[in-house]
Amino acid sequence: MRRINLPLILDTLFAALCAFLLFFTSIRYYTKSAFVALGFAIVACLLFGSLSFLYISKKQNKHFLISKNDKQKKLLSLHLSLSTDEYVLDLFSRCLSDEEKAKRAGSKILKNEFAYFFNFKMQAINEDDVAKVIKDKSEQKKIIFCNRISAEAMLLCENFAIEVKQIDYVYNLLKESELLPEKYIYEEQQKTNFFKRIKIRFNRKICAPLFWSGLALLALSYFTFFPIYYIVTGSLMLIISAVALVVN
Repeated sequence: MRRINLPLILDTLFAALCAFLLFFTSIRYYTKSAFVALGFAIVACLLFGSLSFLYISKKQNKHFLISKNDKQKKLLSLHLSLSTDEYVLDLFSRCLSDEEKAKRAGSKILKNEFAYFFNFKMQAINEDDVAKVIKDKSEQKKIIFCNRISAEAMLLCENFAIEVKQIDYVYNLLKESELLPEKYIYEEQQKTNFFKRIKIRFNRKICAPLFWSGLALLALSYFTFFPIYYIVTGSLMLIISAVALVVN
């Protein structure tokens, strides 16, 4: 079932409503005709609502792709950290093999003039991890595949001409080779439901902004030709502000 994009719908409706109220109030004031104001307000509502929908959905899709890639990289990082050395070596043997088959040699893989080392763990690899690679007797150029590397360890690699490939590169390499795991170890299955998402956002931080916004709208109701809009909206903001303060 396709999930309803509630933020997109609400943001679009809000933009459309703001356009409607702005045009209806302004044109009604200058023309004194409710029908003319209503016509312009409906057109403005549809126009600004459509433009807002296109802009917000495009921005959301871009953010979604970035977030999805970041999540996949974190899952892959955890997956490789919890996998056996045998699994990792087998995975990258297939990944690095093309015209010439990559050869496994103990805990590393040899191919052409390169010697590949793999050290996937939860923490960034440190100088001791790099020292083990330095001590290896391989004559080929050394390349370390890892999730992350500390600044000190990176400096040591540069001093000994060791190349480092971190999780961003590893993810893209496996993706291009179509070797990303079909199922990650301990992949999070539970999804936050609608009410939990609301509860997370419904906290004390929203109290002050809602209170001052509501108070400002109520104050403006004394100086506008259509006070009912300001009174209703301002009152709702104050109520939500009070409820958020009490329940948290």
